[in-house]
Amino acid sequence: MIITDEIIPLDPKSGIVVAFSGGADSLALLLALVARVDKGKLVAVYVNHRLRLDTELVGEEELNQSNCAKLGVPLRIIRLERGAVEAVARSRGNGIEDAARVLRYEALRKVRQELNFSYIATAHTADDQAETLLMRLLQGSGPQGLQGIASHERDLVRPLLQWTKNDVLTYVRESGLKWSEDSTNSSLMYLRNQIRHEIIPMIERVFPHYREALKRVSLRSSAYCKALEPAVHRAIEQVVTVQEQAVLLDLALLETLARAVAEQVLYHGWSLVTENSGKRFPYRHLEQLLDKIATGWDRGATLYLSNSVVMRQNDTLVWTKQSSALVAGYVSLLYSKQTPLDGTKVLVVGEELHSSIPLAERARIDSETVTLPLVVRSCKAGDRIVLKEGTKAVTSLLASWKIVSHERWRVPVLEDREGIVAVLASAYGGRDRVAKRCLLSGLARSGSTLYSVTDIEGYDCE
Repeated sequence: MIITDEIIPLDPKSGIVVAFSGGADSLALLLALVARVDKGKLVAVYVNHRLRLDTELVGEEELNQSNCAKLGVPLRIIRLERGAVEAVARSRGNGIEDAARVLRYEALRKVRQELNFSYIATAHTADDQAETLLMRLLQGSGPQGLQGIASHERDLVRPLLQWTKNDVLTYVRESGLKWSEDSTNSSLMYLRNQIRHEIIPMIERVFPHYREALKRVSLRSSAYCKALEPAVHRAIEQVVTVQEQAVLLDLALLETLARAVAEQVLYHGWSLVTENSGKRFPYRHLEQLLDKIATGWDRGATLYLSNSVVMRQNDTLVWTKQSSALVAGYVSLLYSKQTPLDGTKVLVVGEELHSSIPLAERARIDSETVTLPLVVRSCKAGDRIVLKEGTKAVTSLLASWKIVSHERWRVPVLEDREGIVAVLASAYGGRDRVAKRCLLSGLARSGSTLYSVTDIEGYDCE
């Protein structure tokens, strides 16, 4: 097979950064580009994500250096800090594979800009395309997601997108070069590997031409999206207004849009709220927004979704990032019905929520026993609470509930001028405990104020 201008529309003199893992796919890409691109206009970049054993990674780097030297292509090796991928995965919430991809593309673009090259080439194949489309199809993606991997977008080109894995292996074997095998490619802990090793072999037995069928799905989805683009662009211009701290949506106009158009407007709004960070907006949250808009959004009603807040003010939806999560040492006055805690949960005052925690075991506090101001904060070393059975160290309570030490900061503590009023650990695997001085008798408990901690995502409050 060859790389044609229809597949990779670029000037061979423009300069290409090659994403080079050293596997068969990226080695085939480098071989093909060496035969087509002017000398001095290629550089290979290997990103070490530090996700495998050092012994494997050292051997892989050495083989990559040897292959690039034989081909006369300079190799840049970029070693990420250990734990960097895991940190990005936690902040984005999209998993290790997504985080590794984000950091890899950051490194590739940095090299491209430094060299003033025009393109980054990646070695995605027809098999990768089929896997991606199957994953998205089975996850319920709509036409946008089912467009699949583009052969050319902005500074990215994917010259091997028409090649199958067999094409790649044949091409590399003919070169006489050896390639590396990533040990994680066989691990079934990753979704793509489960699709590749378990689902596709079964599909191929029944539908031997599944790649062509999925390619048609991709092309038709792209055609539908292109046809919808003018209506989406018009709707965005009419509905969306960007302010410094918020994205405003015209509710009356949103209510008139076809659902397919409204979906794309809301996705655009999400990208603005999150400053194009790439953080995923789960479709179940999009559905909640769409359903809320369709059934009538009461004035002042608020919806918490994926660390963001959507509130109706008059005829406008105000969409903002969720306020900062509670962190160690942070203190917040309890002045409203809901107080965001650790980025995943919210403290709700006075509302009987649906919960797996029995109502009798939730925290009820006699408001007359509290000496204001009442604050919520992270628990910390040295905290003590006076219970009916005596004074207890809060850390001892958390340990007895088997809440691991690095997660204990998430547990909210209520405190007034006289000391700790309550420890609210039921939502974190522990229990809710109230100080002895703030308790009421069993019969009087129904007249006290209920404090509950619940998941913030999807929590709908008026």
